[in-house]
Amino acid sequence: MAVDLARTAEGGSRSEYQEARRLEAVHTLDILDTPNEEPYDRIVRLVRAIFRVDIAFIAIIDAHRQWYKAISGMEGEEAPLNETFCLHTLNKNEMMVIPDASKDPVFSNNPFVAGKTNIRFYAGVPLKTRKGFAVGTLCAIDRKPRAFSDEDVQVLQDLADIVVDQMELRIRARTDELTGILSRGAFQHESERIAALAQRHRHDLSAICFDLDHFKQVNDTLGHAAGDQVLKAVVKAVTPRMRKSDLFARVGGEEFTILLPETGRQGAMEVAEKLRRDIASLRLEFNGKPMRVTASFGIAGFAVAANDLETLLANADAALYRAKHAGRNRCEAWGGEKIPVKAARRRVLKTGKISFNYGSSSIDCTVRTLGEQGAGLSLISTVDVPNEFRLLIPSDGFDASCKVTSRTRTHLEVEFR
Repeated sequence: MAVDLARTAEGGSRSEYQEARRLEAVHTLDILDTPNEEPYDRIVRLVRAIFRVDIAFIAIIDAHRQWYKAISGMEGEEAPLNETFCLHTLNKNEMMVIPDASKDPVFSNNPFVAGKTNIRFYAGVPLKTRKGFAVGTLCAIDRKPRAFSDEDVQVLQDLADIVVDQMELRIRARTDELTGILSRGAFQHESERIAALAQRHRHDLSAICFDLDHFKQVNDTLGHAAGDQVLKAVVKAVTPRMRKSDLFARVGGEEFTILLPETGRQGAMEVAEKLRRDIASLRLEFNGKPMRVTASFGIAGFAVAANDLETLLANADAALYRAKHAGRNRCEAWGGEKIPVKAARRRVLKTGKISFNYGSSSIDCTVRTLGEQGAGLSLISTVDVPNEFRLLIPSDGFDASCKVTSRTRTHLEVEFR
């Protein structure tokens, strides 16, 4: 079933442009698919205790799902957006309270009401950034009908404001909470300063982008605690190779970037190869099960055709993309015709639709990476997705024929044809 985020429960509308901007706000927070964090867990525990409800959660909403940053009283990591109460809260853009869902004409047949979850009471408030974009919801849920006073409404709103404050403070924090290295936001600030100095004094500057191979499988099969252990071990292996002048940052779930001042491309390539071997030699286990870790690396340096930071990082990303498609666990350097800049993919968060059966079938997805030659797509499940289809991105007027090059349970890599 397709989710139309441009339609509200009351029949009003939200433009594709507004939804695209909302997803940009979600992307900026850089919180999707991150590990559990105590400040958020504490808030959902407070919601349950204050209102004496069975279930509480903080949900972040992308283009096709609600993902639980913190949840208490119910199992699960995410839910299809079309089945959720929170889609309606998001579209209303204000708090929504349902005293008894079994008697509500909109929700009485909802699978969370009619099914074993047996939801009756729902109170959800949008998590709005300072610019007014609703990136998710804070919810109090019970399995029996109940009332919600004006005072209750205000308390839940106050807690939602605290959640947003925490998310925005997290972006401004200098260090990544899990690994202790630079955060994405801090890296962006510091790298601009270093790049400006390199341009001014004509110093060498190189970038290394790397990510862990098949990392999502670790989370899917062993759980996020195992994934956290892997990330910490990788950072511990990499850090001794870093100089005080180098910038080392976690810029995504399993994605890292290193900036090497006064280092040419060849020197960066040598560093990357040492790091690749260090990571591949790690011997880890979780609950008695071995975990093998490898990483793919892309390297780029300042050049006449790439003398700004954005291009430098795009070139390193392009080289990383080549390394992954050449078999992973390897290092590739950007260099002229060898890896065209157009091969680079930028990280995005866009609403997409997978269309097949001559347009009669569609599945909602979130476009996570996008380039001229392909894209990375996230879904609730890839089981029913054929190997060839059309990808639509309504906000961009984008329509391309695709072929699947790799898939996991919830992710597709595609090339455009």
